[in-house]
Amino acid sequence: MEHVIAIGVGLALRAVIDILTDSDYRLTSTLVGLWEGFVLSHFLHKNPRNPNDAYLALATRFVIDLLLVNSPVRFALTGAWTLVG
Repeated sequence: MEHVIAIGVGLALRAVIDILTDSDYRLTSTLVGLWEGFVLSHFLHKNPRNPNDAYLALATRFVIDLLLVNSPVRFALTGAWTLVG
């Protein structure tokens, strides 16, 4: 259930950040990527024996983000900042 909430919060955060930054994909990608890295790290530390759920939730948020925004540059930047976060 926590992963479903994380998916919803992640998508809502994307929308809020996109509105607040006037669709500046560099800033939006940085903030969202750091958030995604933090959430992924949290869920991996919480359940280290079964990381599949955390990665599935991350992939779900990334796919939905890619479908809604349709920007491969933003997708790549968000993925890069997720690795940093």
